[in-house]
Amino acid sequence: MSNTTGEFFEHGAGDSPLLAKVERYLLLAKARWLFLALIGLYGSAAALGFYLAGYEWFLSPPQALGLLLGMVWVISYNAVYQHHSERMARLPFSDVLQVVLDYFSVSFFIHLSGGSASWFWPVYIIITFEAAILIEGRVRVVNLGLFGGICYGLVLYGEYLDIIPNLAMPFIDPALHHDKFYLVLMWMWVCLLNTIAAVVGDYLMNVLRGTYHRFQQTQNRLKQYIRQANDLIFSIDAKGQILYANDSCIRALGYSDGFGTEIKVADIFDTGLRAKALDAIEAVLNGAQAAEFDGRLVNRDGDMIDVEGSVTGNIQGEDAEIIWVSCRDVTLRKKAQEQLYFMAHHDILTGLPNRLFFADRLRQAQALSERMQHFCAVLYLDLDRFKIINDTLGHAVGDKLLKEVGQRLKNSVRVVDTVSRLGGDEFAIVLVNIKQVADAEHVAEKILKAMAQPIIIDDHEVYISTSIGISLAPNHGKDPVLLLKKADAAMYRAKAQGRNGFQIYEPNLQEGHEQRIEMETGLRKALERNEFMIYYQPKINAVSGQITAMEALIRWQHPTQGILSPADFIPVAEETGLIIPVGEWVIRQACRDNLDWQAKGLPKIRVAVNLSGYQLHQKNLKEFIARLLDEEGMAGEYLEFEIAETVIMQNPEFAISILTKLKELGVHISIDGFGSGYSSLAELKRFSINTLKIDKTFVRDIEISSTDAAIANAIITMGNSLNVNVVAEGVETEGQFNLLKEQRCDEVQGYLFSRPVPAAKVEDLLRQAASLPQRQVVDMD
Repeated sequence: MSNTTGEFFEHGAGDSPLLAKVERYLLLAKARWLFLALIGLYGSAAALGFYLAGYEWFLSPPQALGLLLGMVWVISYNAVYQHHSERMARLPFSDVLQVVLDYFSVSFFIHLSGGSASWFWPVYIIITFEAAILIEGRVRVVNLGLFGGICYGLVLYGEYLDIIPNLAMPFIDPALHHDKFYLVLMWMWVCLLNTIAAVVGDYLMNVLRGTYHRFQQTQNRLKQYIRQANDLIFSIDAKGQILYANDSCIRALGYSDGFGTEIKVADIFDTGLRAKALDAIEAVLNGAQAAEFDGRLVNRDGDMIDVEGSVTGNIQGEDAEIIWVSCRDVTLRKKAQEQLYFMAHHDILTGLPNRLFFADRLRQAQALSERMQHFCAVLYLDLDRFKIINDTLGHAVGDKLLKEVGQRLKNSVRVVDTVSRLGGDEFAIVLVNIKQVADAEHVAEKILKAMAQPIIIDDHEVYISTSIGISLAPNHGKDPVLLLKKADAAMYRAKAQGRNGFQIYEPNLQEGHEQRIEMETGLRKALERNEFMIYYQPKINAVSGQITAMEALIRWQHPTQGILSPADFIPVAEETGLIIPVGEWVIRQACRDNLDWQAKGLPKIRVAVNLSGYQLHQKNLKEFIARLLDEEGMAGEYLEFEIAETVIMQNPEFAISILTKLKELGVHISIDGFGSGYSSLAELKRFSINTLKIDKTFVRDIEISSTDAAIANAIITMGNSLNVNVVAEGVETEGQFNLLKEQRCDEVQGYLFSRPVPAAKVEDLLRQAASLPQRQVVDMD
């Protein structure tokens, strides 16, 4: 800090006396000059009066010389005390010395001006007050007062004994110099007044010193408070020069070595908010008592400090224009407010706008689109089978996956569009100001393409897809909540159509959405009411025509809608988590049915149960299957699990581990819908599988499509090379069967052989198949 700044605030600091010794010496020296000047004026006026009144000159030459020498003596030591006050103050007893010198000088002037009849004796009282000013301590002051009385008494006694010659003065009777009673009365009177002056003077000075001491304590506390205050406090003059800054201000601004004369108040305010602060200072300079402001200070390193505060000043003239600025560092508070605002309007995990912020952006987008006479689109996205990944690989991987998905969504849209995470694995997008519906479809396709790329997270290669629902304003309404609801309904239709796709809202979808809610409620009661049943469809050995396995296909005997197929309710069961208890029921019931067939002496075959992705990632799946087989008393070789290829490829490493564990129980493992996923020959070799099941989409057109025929042949060849069975599902014609048989497909399944039948008809089906000499279509309708 500059010297000017330090002196401005440090002057008079500490527990100093009323006035320092040097200052008291100077004050009394000035008082003596004034007193001498007044005595000189009085003497000149008296001399002139005597002359005009016709009196003769009454001063003898010795008197005149004595008065002159006395004046020179007083002037001399007074000049020493004034011009060498600091040196004199350092000398011991220099304060007592000047009081004694003054007493001696007054005694000398009293003798020269008439002795006992001199009018100069009251000056003793003035000197006694001088002693009270110079010296602390009542005893010392009273003693000095008595010393003055002694000096006066010595003058009177000397003149009484004629040791000191009496000097004639006008109006004075010379006999008074030898009147003992008069002299004693005068001496006692002067001593009494001197003593009273000493006591009163000491008392008054003690009062002044005590008042000043309390004032100093208050000042010191105030200075300490300002110096140590957390607020940034500094003062400036009218020109903007910084006069003082407290410790907090110095630390915050980084000027520990002082501001210097080149740093002005305008230099420490950010240019963007400088005008507000300077306007507040200008208002105080123009007479306002106080003015508030908020702005931003710039420290020495260029960092910004957000502040809010006030400006005060007491403007009494150009020399007294000092402005005080008190401001509080609110940087952390503003950051906290910004963080709270961000947290209130954004998803903490992904940093994307949340549902609240999304609704606001949607309203803005609608207003803009309406003004531009264009469309505004809402895309509602839900990640397919995210729960499987989250439960299997852990929430840490799931969180990273959500972050990556959010980033891919942002990269798939424009800067003006808004990507939001509504919660869980649900996202929403607002497309602003699009010209046609095809623009929204193009964005949806772009998103699906971006999601198709594998995601590497902590050495895990993860595949994820999404289902997208689209609604548009004004076509589907203007209410933001309604638009989001309709996009949600369209998204569920996309899921029902096989996932990994998009669907634009149509009026009939809302009814379907409501039906889904009713179905979810019904599913929760279906197990309790025993409304589920199992149909079975046989797998046929392509060479012998014998039934090798029965695939268990669940049906729901709905109270009002009749028999529902899995496609009607399994997606809802997967979304709600009900697939776990429903799947466990299917496995247990299929095992019981198989044991019942075996108990009746029918051929021992496998029952094949479809295992969903949610079930595959179920905790302790192996332990559950082992316990179930033990409880039902069925060997694992008579149980088969069919797992979709797309499910396995979502997390191949986990699939390998869990399939290996299941196979250790003797369970038969089959990959369902093979050819629709991303698996390769190298990956198949790592899987612990028994069967490849060709997806029915390749079987359907195998007779007319050379491409489908080539794919089916490649799968069969791959299976033969890996020494695993190959099953073709969806076989409905003789031509399809013959072609597959020629390609050495091991097993077939489809309506050509049998439709799915209730468990009660499986016994007849098994008996008929066992009695047939060759393959024959079994009609159980």
